[in-house]
Amino acid sequence: MRKLLSIVVPTYNVEKYLRRCLDSFCIEEIQDKLEVLVVNDGSTDGSADIAEEYVRSYPQVFRLINKKNGGHGSTINCGIREAAGRYFKVVDSDDWVDEQAFSKLFAYLEDCNSDVVYTNFYHVDDATGKKTIEFLNPFPGVEYGREYHFSEIKSNLFLKMHGYTIKTELLRHIPAIDENCFYVDMEYVLFPVPWVETITFLDLFVYQYRVGLPGQSMNIQRMKKNADNYDRVLVRLLQFYEQWRPRLQPAKLHHMEHVLGRMAASRIKIYLSQPYSRENRKGIEAFEESIRKNYPMVYAAVENRAVLLLRRSRYRLYMAARAVYYWKERLS
Repeated sequence: MRKLLSIVVPTYNVEKYLRRCLDSFCIEEIQDKLEVLVVNDGSTDGSADIAEEYVRSYPQVFRLINKKNGGHGSTINCGIREAAGRYFKVVDSDDWVDEQAFSKLFAYLEDCNSDVVYTNFYHVDDATGKKTIEFLNPFPGVEYGREYHFSEIKSNLFLKMHGYTIKTELLRHIPAIDENCFYVDMEYVLFPVPWVETITFLDLFVYQYRVGLPGQSMNIQRMKKNADNYDRVLVRLLQFYEQWRPRLQPAKLHHMEHVLGRMAASRIKIYLSQPYSRENRKGIEAFEESIRKNYPMVYAAVENRAVLLLRRSRYRLYMAARAVYYWKERLS
C-alpha cells in the first residue's frame, strides 16, 4: 500500500528527547499509510540505537537512514529523496506531535488534494512544560477547512516550517536546501512558493515545538554566533526571489517580499544584539542600503517599528535602539 504521509525526523545527538518524538507516531490506526524516516546525521550518542528499536518494533512505519554529518538541510534533502508518501512533513527529533491532532490531520489528508495543508503549533517550554501560541490564526477571517488559491492569501501571511504538510512531488522541484548551515527552515518554506497553487488551513495544533534549549538556532546568542549562516541563507533567498520575480504572480511575489522583509529586519536585530560600535552602525547602514538598492520591494516590505524608526532618524537612534535591545534581552 502506498504511503500517504512521510515524516522526516532530522536526528543529531538527541537521545534525551528522541523517544518522545518517535512515540508520538506510534498510532495503530494509521500505521499502514505512515512512514517515519529517522535521518541520523552522524550522531555520536545513542540516537541511532534508539531509532533501531522503533524500526524493529514497527518495521512498517519506521526506517533509519544513517549518513555523515551535513546539518539540518542535508537531512531534509535526504528525506525528500527517500520519501514514499504523497505528503511530506518535517518533525525535528527534540519535538513531537500531539497524537490526537495528528490523527485528525492524517484523516484529512486521505481525501485532500491541496498542495499545502497548514496546521498550528505550540511552543512548549522545556523546563516548565508551559504551552504558548505564536499565532492564534494564520490571518484574520481564515476559513478552516477551505481550500484557498494562493492568490486569495493575504500577502503578509507568515507561515512557519512547523505548520507545513506539503506534497512530496512538489518538493522535488525545489533547489537543494543549504547544508552545514543554520536557519535553512526559511529555505524550506520559501523555495516551494513558485509551485504552490492551493493551501488549506486546519484548526489543529499538531506540532509541539520544544523551546528553551541552549543549542537552538533562534536563540539570540546562537544568532549572534552564526550571523554568517544567517547572511548565507538570506543572500540565497534574495537571489532566488530575484530569479523568480519576473515570473511570479503578484500574490506569490508579495508573499516572498513580506517574508524576506521580516528576515531583513531580523538581520538588523542581530546587529543590535552586538556591543555598541561605529562599525556595527555602519554595518546596519550598509546592509539597509544594499537591500534598498538591489531589492527595493523587499526594503519597502519591512514593517518592524524599530527598523522604521531607525530609518526615519537616519540611524542616529542606533545607540538608543541598541540600549533598548540590551535591556530587553537582559530582562527576558
